[in-house]
Amino acid sequence: MARIFVLAAATFLMALSAATWAAETPPPAPPPAAYVPPIPPPPLVPPVAAECSVPTSGNHVPGCAYDGKADTYFLSARPPKTGDTFTLTLAEPAAIKRIEVRTGDADGKNVLGGAVLETSADGNEFGKVAAFASGAAKAALAAGKPVKVIRIRFTADAVGPAAVREFTIDAQPPVPVIKYPLEVRLDVSEVPDSKDWCEKAAKAVERWYPTFCDYLAGDGFTPSKVITITFKNDNKGIAATGGDNITCHMGWFKAHPDDIGAVVHESIHVIQAYHSRSNPGWLVEGIDDYLRWWIYESPPKRRLDPNRIKYTDSYQTTGAFLAWAVRTCDKDLVKKLNAACRKGEYKDELFKAFTGKDLDALFEEFKKSLAK
Repeated sequence: MARIFVLAAATFLMALSAATWAAETPPPAPPPAAYVPPIPPPPLVPPVAAECSVPTSGNHVPGCAYDGKADTYFLSARPPKTGDTFTLTLAEPAAIKRIEVRTGDADGKNVLGGAVLETSADGNEFGKVAAFASGAAKAALAAGKPVKVIRIRFTADAVGPAAVREFTIDAQPPVPVIKYPLEVRLDVSEVPDSKDWCEKAAKAVERWYPTFCDYLAGDGFTPSKVITITFKNDNKGIAATGGDNITCHMGWFKAHPDDIGAVVHESIHVIQAYHSRSNPGWLVEGIDDYLRWWIYESPPKRRLDPNRIKYTDSYQTTGAFLAWAVRTCDKDLVKKLNAACRKGEYKDELFKAFTGKDLDALFEEFKKSLAK
């Protein structure tokens, strides 16, 4: 018997692209008393977290210093001062044999001088393993020393910004590079009392970003390295996204503190990056809510009425339809639809090309599955 989807239906028909999307995330519905949600898959936890005590310049975010690419680098927005740090924290300790750090921007400027390279097994006690000279530091660790944290500590005030080009780490097991560097920048100036909650939401976005980037990957597509989230002290909706900028209305989140998924939903719009106005809004939001409710969270919890729903209902209704089609017709359907939307080549006939059934017939089958 097909699984019955339980979720709240939203009925918005949109024609704008996700790049300038201003639709509001529909409120979640309370679960039935007997509902037991399935366990969603775990996120692709980044193997390394990179951060710096000095603000970032532009898109040269800390993760660029360990992404395995020679043409990217971290660049600070101001000269580091004595005591500032650049830190790589490993998800799991690794037996590291050798560490090498190269610095300097694309023009060979902003190399590091007054700084040392340090390691720690627990993130508390640090020991020096090398000093920077001519913009580089190299360290050999005896017998593959277990390391949890690697950091650069500035021992003198720099005269200009710092550019950290790339870390090379020889370890067992190998430490994977940061595939999708991301920095979430928060503006909580209007809601300072909610800073802790906002930071929690930002951590959820950062944690799940690699999962969604992998799912929505495509040839030649590079996801954003910076997402700015502004929290407004008002009740003018839930959240909306334009480009790499997310605006959240704190009135909603104060009333619904468990709805971090609404912020995650908006971050998926950033990754979608559809620039064509021909993409139907119901599909844009349906793909987003499929990722939110069937990968990030448990599926929504209110029954769909097969006599009233349409695939153009968008959000959770369309997400449920896509989830059913992925399970019963084509496991890569959403990925294929995403690729078509990103290229501006979506048309309804693609459903038949991908599943062997036209869109209307496929949705009729979905509705019949809800009645079982």
